[in-house]
Amino acid sequence: MSYQPRRVADLVDAPAVVAEPEVADLAPRRAASTLTDKLFHRGGVVAALVTVAATAAAVVIGATGGAASAVGVPMAAAAGSSPLIADSLTLIKPATLKSKSKSQDPAIAVSRQYTEGSLNVRAEPDVKAELLGRVDVATKVEATSEIEGDYRRILYKGGFGWVLTDSLSDSDTMAVPEGTSMEPCARGSQVENKLRKTTIFIYRSVCPLFPGINSVGGWRAGGMAFHKNGRALDLMLDPGEESAMGWRITKYLIAHRSEFKIDHIIFEQKIWTPSSGAWRKMSDRGSINANHYNHVHVAVVSSAR
Repeated sequence: MSYQPRRVADLVDAPAVVAEPEVADLAPRRAASTLTDKLFHRGGVVAALVTVAATAAAVVIGATGGAASAVGVPMAAAAGSSPLIADSLTLIKPATLKSKSKSQDPAIAVSRQYTEGSLNVRAEPDVKAELLGRVDVATKVEATSEIEGDYRRILYKGGFGWVLTDSLSDSDTMAVPEGTSMEPCARGSQVENKLRKTTIFIYRSVCPLFPGINSVGGWRAGGMAFHKNGRALDLMLDPGEESAMGWRITKYLIAHRSEFKIDHIIFEQKIWTPSSGAWRKMSDRGSINANHYNHVHVAVVSSAR
């Protein structure tokens, strides 16, 4: 018996950032009159020539990559004059922003958010954009107010990245439904064939609480002993897109681990067991299905009836 999710989506998700020009206070300071000042005062033409020479020197320094080569730094022409800002701005890739704290850029307003699933971080707000990395479930992130389509921009590794907005929450606790049930599931009882009573108990309890589950897999002849012995369920989801729901399901199962006689839970390449009480990373098995990104797998102990 085989079963697949209804839909298959990409696993979860900074464009190059235009740096804001840093404003430098370069207005000349007033100093006491010196012999040189008096000479310049008497020789206006000489002063003008010196000014032109100094300006040319600054241009040469900038062209050779010296301290004056920063683009977009205002230069004060004289005391009390308006600063002149260069027309072009330097494009800075995310990795070069590591030394720049968000407090230095008033344009960046962030709020603390928590991931409700393992999220892909992308360079652009698009499912096909470059993958910059991933953030694990229940991770604190600093999210900006910029939202495009299904994505929201976050601070990521000193730069920016985009993740799915719906998979962020302002709470570090995900709502966990309460209660269990042995009432027949509205989906029908076909999946209950050859399952143990405890496995059916899990199926009927999860059914009304998580109607968004695509489909449910139970007994099958091949594969691991858990399914062959009627001790396991596969709760099928859209990978990435329904990651948050998958993690809420796991929290629900863990909350009722004693009643459900749970042996282990697997989701998004991580496994949870009652003995450790913690999630552990699993080795890569080579596919979305084998790594359990498209379903929550739950199995009961061998002694469960």
